[in-house]
Amino acid sequence: MRKVIGIGETVLDIIFKGGKPIEAVPGGSSFNAVISLGRAGVNASFISEAGNDRIGEYVIQFLRDNGVNADNVSIFPESKSPLSLAFLDENNNADYIFYKDHPHDQLEFATPEINPGDIVLFGSFFALNPVVRPQVAGFLEYAKE
Repeated sequence: MRKVIGIGETVLDIIFKGGKPIEAVPGGSSFNAVISLGRAGVNASFISEAGNDRIGEYVIQFLRDNGVNADNVSIFPESKSPLSLAFLDENNNADYIFYKDHPHDQLEFATPEINPGDIVLFGSFFALNPVVRPQVAGFLEYAKE
């Protein structure tokens, strides 16, 4: 069965409106896309990393609860999960502040099985960050084969 494999960052978005926090939800560009696919019943999985904390546990469970395979989300024992503070203006446009505390800034993951016809979804921070871009490029080369 054809599947979509997303690769990208995970963050916990804490959303503020009127100077007060109103919601906290897991997010990230590719993350949000695979969540939508999982909710629609598409066979989807996600490659990422999370901290060894309650936020990391919550993010992984959120993926699973929304029909996304999270077996390739690596948990790093000496890391904290990234946070994003999103301050909404009167038009609900967000101004973001990001907090990340990883002792090393590299993407490590077990490579999932990829079959002909599978789709790889990536973008945003992981596509641009020069530290993790080599791992993403290597994964794309693997997927192409």
